[in-house]
Amino acid sequence: MDIFDWLDEIQKVYDDLIENSKTVNLKEIEDFRLEQDNKFENFVTTINVLVNTALGNLAVAIDTQTNTFEKNLDKSLKNIELSFKKNIPKLQKIIIKELGIDF
Repeated sequence: MDIFDWLDEIQKVYDDLIENSKTVNLKEIEDFRLEQDNKFENFVTTINVLVNTALGNLAVAIDTQTNTFEKNLDKSLKNIELSFKKNIPKLQKIIIKELGIDF
């Protein structure tokens, strides 16, 4: 019966080794997963900072260009208005002549 006792002991040692290796491997896998999660989280945070910075810079550039455009447009409109006011008498003469009511 010694052989069967040995076989039982070998089987128990084998089962213990399997359980221990499951525990050790599971711990290593969990540690690896946590490490990868942290790396991914840091990567996402870095990308978010870069994207937010780029969007902020773009917003500032757009605001600057919009203000410049609005100033130029206002200046052009004022120039058109001044030119129109300066030429009202000439325009009136042309209209009167074209309508044929210049007596």
